[in-house]
Amino acid sequence: MDHIEAAVQKITDIIIQRLQKEEYRKTVLFLGKEYASIRTYYENRGYKIVSVKDQSDMDLVIVTELPILSMNRIALGLPQTEEEGVVFRHLLNKKNVLFLEEGMELHASQQTAPRALVQVLENYKNQLVRYGASILPLKHFEKINEAIHQEAEDKTHKSDRKELLTIAKVRKMNLHAGDIFEADKNLIVTALARDYLRDSGVEII
Repeated sequence: MDHIEAAVQKITDIIIQRLQKEEYRKTVLFLGKEYASIRTYYENRGYKIVSVKDQSDMDLVIVTELPILSMNRIALGLPQTEEEGVVFRHLLNKKNVLFLEEGMELHASQQTAPRALVQVLENYKNQLVRYGASILPLKHFEKINEAIHQEAEDKTHKSDRKELLTIAKVRKMNLHAGDIFEADKNLIVTALARDYLRDSGVEII
């Protein structure tokens, strides 16, 4: 019985140690519509998506829908709704807040609203930036995700691409008797190159 208890204790200690060593995952909260490209961007960087109900201390708040009145109230330090309060507290505590440019009502109203009014509203928008917030367009995330996807595809194609090893390439390697040449699975060694290596005393594996 003592052996079983000792084994259980040892396993428990190992599990606890592993849990303690787990890296802290940063959290991100979406306020408004969730965009797959933005979610993917942050998930690929190890962020955990949380909700307002979690009441956790989020590392980043992403606002994808921002009415003009909400923008004004946050800029003036007079939040009214729960979501406005979350954003304002994050700015107050110098934490990261990101506004999606396309989700700002001001962005859609710039072409229709009077120029003088737009200038006043732009001041409120700029005030958010002065508080430390970032304003980014959706294409920012889409371009980065596309670049990462393309890079992954290139690596896959590259790993499947066959390369021909000729006698001319072998000579440039300056191998000597006793050397070992490891042929990659995607490397095709010509008969002449293989003979040259063997004649030179190079072992091919």
